[in-house]
Formats: sequence, structure tokens, C-alpha cells
Amino acid sequence: MAHLGTYTSGGITYDRHSGRAIAGENIDAEFAEEFEKEYAITSKYYNTVNLENYKKLADFDYDGAADKRAQLFMNANGEQILTFGQGNTLAIPGLPSGPTEESINRNSNEIPFYDFSKPNQENGASFTQTGVDFYAGRDDYLRAIENGLDQSEEPYESWKTEKLIEVEKELVSATTDQYDKMKKTNSSQVKPQNIMTKEEIEDAGIETNKEFQDASNQAIQDEINRNYKGLHSSDRFLQRLSLKNLKYPIDADYGNTQDYIQINQFTYQATSPSILFGGSDSITEFGNILEKGLKMGTPKEKVVGLVKLPMPNDLTDSNNVAWGEDQLNAITAAAATLASGGVSGGLKILEDIAKGDKNLLQGLSAALTGTREGLGEAVGAAKNALDGNLDAQLLGRSVLGSGLLNLAGFGLSPEAILARGAGIIPNSNLQLLFNAPTLRAFRFNWKMSPRSQEEATRINNIIRFFKQGMAVKKRKGSGAGGASYFLATPNVFDISFRTSKTNTEINNRNHSVLRMKTCACVGAAVNYTPQGMWNAYEKGQPTSSILSLQFKELEPIYNTDYEEDPFEYDNLTGFVPENGVGY
Repeated sequence: MAHLGTYTSGGITYDRHSGRAIAGENIDAEFAEEFEKEYAITSKYYNTVNLENYKKLADFDYDGAADKRAQLFMNANGEQILTFGQGNTLAIPGLPSGPTEESINRNSNEIPFYDFSKPNQENGASFTQTGVDFYAGRDDYLRAIENGLDQSEEPYESWKTEKLIEVEKELVSATTDQYDKMKKTNSSQVKPQNIMTKEEIEDAGIETNKEFQDASNQAIQDEINRNYKGLHSSDRFLQRLSLKNLKYPIDADYGNTQDYIQINQFTYQATSPSILFGGSDSITEFGNILEKGLKMGTPKEKVVGLVKLPMPNDLTDSNNVAWGEDQLNAITAAAATLASGGVSGGLKILEDIAKGDKNLLQGLSAALTGTREGLGEAVGAAKNALDGNLDAQLLGRSVLGSGLLNLAGFGLSPEAILARGAGIIPNSNLQLLFNAPTLRAFRFNWKMSPRSQEEATRINNIIRFFKQGMAVKKRKGSGAGGASYFLATPNVFDISFRTSKTNTEINNRNHSVLRMKTCACVGAAVNYTPQGMWNAYEKGQPTSSILSLQFKELEPIYNTDYEEDPFEYDNLTGFVPENGVGY
């Protein structure tokens, strides 16, 4: 954020706080010098805000050294940073006001909790995803449940919103106190945007949130949100359906005496929206992706409903990764070694083209010239390697022979020449190398036989819950046969296994079997004639049917999914992280 305490009139720049001219003709040179000195030095450094009286903002969750704290910083320009607390390690002795933005970012892994360019948005929307996870993560929610929070009355989404609003109130109070404190020693202290009035924001020329984003970019987002994202009419139907207690059998004593499987359904949201909607921060996002890789958020958006079913009779899991055989003989290895040295040169040529120092044709010419020079050096190195080395000479003969034959139109590899001429082949250095992770897939079957009209209706509704939830979505309000420019992603599912309730368990999860990440339902099949012939009650209701569901996890299993320590809980009755995937 640039300095916001100035304005220009008649070619002269004035300090908005003092009213004095600081740039232009016929100005107070002495004041201009003082101003420049103050803002070139003081504004560069941040003061650490004391959060001792702001327990929610500092995130005093529980007593103990392991409880990580947040830290708030403010500089003379009114700019603020809220991030992981680093204690006094950020302080730089001998400098005017404390740590610099660079040192804060370096020590906090460059992860802000709050977007101060767009403050005080509704329902805590100004917090970054990291800030949401820090202040109102699911682990905090589970801890609250463990300490007596009634989950039925306080679902996670509403609890999260309430928590973020409380933290933001303390942020405003802490900012106000720090601003008043810094204003006493620096008359030019700029008021932070999150405590400015609407009039002050307009006077300072600060762009509002809507103006901050590129207009066309925001329009596209609004169009997607309005027509494709969120709850469709079909989802609202499923919500009403879920309120009818979708479980089979209808008299099952789930959670008390019977184990069961619970499947929750959610609307889908894109996991990496910054790829398309980086806005004015797109260049920064470009650099972050190149430096750190692509960050992905949660695919779950809004709760649709849930179903409770008996434990499947066939319950298995299989963790797999893809490995493959790979060969690298001396010929290929030598070429790869040569090629690896050309990356920096290639990037330099691309950089010249991007800057306009070279056009594309000149860049290609430079690349070819460089290649020829490199080949000349490679030839020299090859000659040196061949001198006195009988193995290398034999390999060289085969390579040269293969090249000459191929030029003449004969397809013959160096390996074939060696095999035919000497009865040997180059060592392939065969290895099994890691190729890629894989996605786990699951299949569950339930045979359902209604014993009453009510139970039959419940079974049909459960089948509808899955078939409709996995259906591809068209534009909202398009109707059957209506036009839809895009198609929206179907809903996604969380699957968990539950057991009898205990005094120490949270959500009565069964931690003795597999745990699954968020899944897509990739198949839903119903067999209405499991006995091999048609059997039905009055009005055509089948006497039995088999529901088969196929799920596939949205992301692979990583080592970080096993970060819980099984020695921290006894006999699998203590707290186990909800996002873990196995024991």
C-alpha cells in the first residue's frame, strides 16, 4: 500500500495530515526533507502490537507451550500484518521501529491471516484461508465439542462465522489502541483502513473492495456464483429430504448399540480459484506458484444433507502408488548430462524475448548458435573420453555406426549393433522409479428390503439422495432441456464410520477402520431384482433392491495425512484428528 496521507493540487503535493506542501514548486524545503527522511526510514519498519489483552486475536486456545500465538504489526503508513507469532526474534536491534516487512515475511513463512486491503467484510470474509484454519479450524471446533459445545445446536459453519467475527472485533480494538499510541509520537501516522470511516476512506482515495478488483474479473465471478455455484434448487430439495431422517433400517439404533456408516453430502467449490481470479494480485500469485507450487483449498462448500446406513459387509481399503521401470544407459546418461547445462541459457533467451531485447526469430537463432557451440565442446569431451578407454571406444563405434546407418535409411540402434557384433549390450541401469500417486477407490453394497410403506419411501429417498447428488449440474433455472453454457461440478461426499458412543470419543467415529478423504460418487447402481426375478408389493414397490455406490477420493494420500501420533491416545479412545486417513 502506498502512502495515503497526501494529495496533489496545482502541481504541488500536500501532506493530508498537516496541510503543508511537500513536493512541487515554492515549497518548504526543510519540511520536505524531514518528511522524506521520516517516511523513508520510519514507515519501512513495523511496531509489534501488544495482544496480551486480546485473547481471541492472539489465539490463546489452551495453556501450554505448544499453543502457537498470532502476532500483529503496524507501521507509520497504517499498513498491518497479522501472521504467526515469532516473539522477539523479529526485532532488529538499532533500527528505528522494529522489524521490517521483509523480516516478518521471512520469519512467518509469508502466510498472512487477514487481507487488510479488503477489511471488515461480512461474516469474517476478510480472513485468508490460513487465518480461518488458525482461528476457527475444525480441530478447534472438535475441541469445543469436547469441552461441552452442543454440536446439534451449533454446526461448524455457523460456529466458524461467529468465531471469526469475534476475532475481527478484537482486531479492530487492537488496531485502534495501537494507532492512538503511535499517533502520540508521530503526527504523520496514517490511520489503518480497517478502522477508517467511510468518509475517511473516500478522502484518502482508497479503493473500496468492489473497486479494488478488476471489474470484468469480478463480473465473471458474480456470473459463476449466480448461475452455477452454491445451492441449486435440486440441492435445496435434498436438504428438505435429509430432514426426514434418511437412514435404513428406520428402527436402527445407530450410535448407541449399532455401528453404522454416515455419508455427508456437500456442494463443490473450486480448490484453486486464484488460477483464474487472481485479480490485481495475479503477478504475485504467479510468483508464488512458481516458487512453492499450486496450493489447493477445500472442495466442500455448503452442507446438503446426510444418510445413515448399516456397516457394509465388504469393507476393504488399499493404498497404492505408481512405480515404473526405467532405463538409463551410458549413452543416454551422457546426453542428459550435456542437456542439463543448457537450462540457464535457454531461460536467458526467453527473458530477452520477454523484455523486448530480442524478437522470437533472434531468440531461436541464439538458441541454435548456442547449441552448435555446445556440440563442439561435447565433441571435444567425447574425444578425450575415447582416448585410452577401450570400453568407451567400443561404445563409440556402435553409436557412430548406428548414426551412419540411420542416415542411410537403416533403422539400427547402437544396442543392436553391440549385441550382434560383440554379444554384449550397454548396462541399462534398470531401476524402479516413482511415477505418481494414485487415487483410492471404494465400492459399497447394501441390500434393502422394506417392511412397511414408510420404510419403502425412505429407501427410495436414499437412492434419490445419491443419484441426484452425483448428477452433473446445469445453469440454475435452466430447467429440463434448457440451455447451459457451462456445466457445474456435482456434489461431493464425506464418508465416515461410526460406533457406539463413549464419554471420551468425539462424534463417535470408529478409528479402528479406514478413514477416507472427501470423495466423488462416480457410480450409483440399483438392482431391483436381486433374487433373479421380479418381486413387488402393491403399486410396484420392489420387495428388495441392492444399492451399489462407487466413490473415489478427490486427492491422493500423502505422508502428512498420517501426522497423528497413535501413542498419544490409549486403546483408540482418545482424540484422533478428524482429517487423518488411517491408523
